[in-house]
Amino acid sequence: MKKRIGILCLLTVLLLGGCGRGNDEPTNLDEGYTALEEERFDDAIASFDTAIAEVEDEVSAYRGRGIAYLGLGNYSEALSNFNQALESTTDRMEDTRKDILYYKASAQYQQEDFDGTIESCSEILQIADEADAHYLRGASFMEKGEEDTAKADFDAAVALAPSDYSLYLNIYECYREQNLSADGDDYLNTALSIESTDEADNYDKAKIYYYLEDYEQAQELLGPLVESLDGPSLLLMGQVYLKLNDTAHARSVYQQYKSSVGEIPAVYNGLVLCDLADGDTQSAIDNALTGLELNEDDGKQELLYNLIVAYEEAGDYESAKQRSQEYISLYPSDEAGVREYEFLMSR
Repeated sequence: MKKRIGILCLLTVLLLGGCGRGNDEPTNLDEGYTALEEERFDDAIASFDTAIAEVEDEVSAYRGRGIAYLGLGNYSEALSNFNQALESTTDRMEDTRKDILYYKASAQYQQEDFDGTIESCSEILQIADEADAHYLRGASFMEKGEEDTAKADFDAAVALAPSDYSLYLNIYECYREQNLSADGDDYLNTALSIESTDEADNYDKAKIYYYLEDYEQAQELLGPLVESLDGPSLLLMGQVYLKLNDTAHARSVYQQYKSSVGEIPAVYNGLVLCDLADGDTQSAIDNALTGLELNEDDGKQELLYNLIVAYEEAGDYESAKQRSQEYISLYPSDEAGVREYEFLMSR
């Protein structure tokens, strides 16, 4: 099940975020960027609209407006605003242009406009030779099937950031999505040779061992992190237990996440996988439906797909068909979902 690469640039307030009016009264830009930090994207757009109407800093206003639309998943509007922001820059604003181009490239990638992403990343690289730009351009070449060109960019990225575990993992994900995991393994093995100086690196190293199917090493590294109730580590430990066919411990970890960290779709998806492995299809359906009711969208694609599987295994093909139609309407580019839909329609 293919996942789009997330937004590269975090929703942080940079120097473009508005500088106030010389007193304590916040500007429209200030209010907009505060709303962005709090992920109140509609409020942010309203503040930036007012900033534009009152002819405040247009570059910052259109940039912020674009980020808000990016957060809402409205990539067309995001691109329109990023382009407007770029048009408002001058030749002396190279760092500003680079920043906006990263956001633009992220939106283009989300739209599967890989040629556009390549063009934006190339423009970034004319300003500064940076690992993120090489990585995202490489990911776009990979999506186009140009593996050799992609590898050249990936190699350039790791040369610029040789100690960045996340970069190696992201490159591996690109290969894995194209069913080329064996080629991506080289990057994982290189990452394991990095001398770790921080316990925070243990999560990334555990993920590398997970992908390399060395589950005992992954468990060893995750143990202290799980004891400290680190959310991502709890989720990864659940996946490790599932790979070891230990659904009892996997279920315990996911329940621990629910009680200690909170409810998210990924936790319910883990519980659904436990249920399916244990043959309890009704519990799988109930957990999937509960998870899909949550406000957070991240993780719902996998959850909806596994709900379809649960309905099938329960023999409820009508519900499976209905959910399959919903799935392909939401994720039309997912090949596994399309195949599942065609299979159900042929019954």
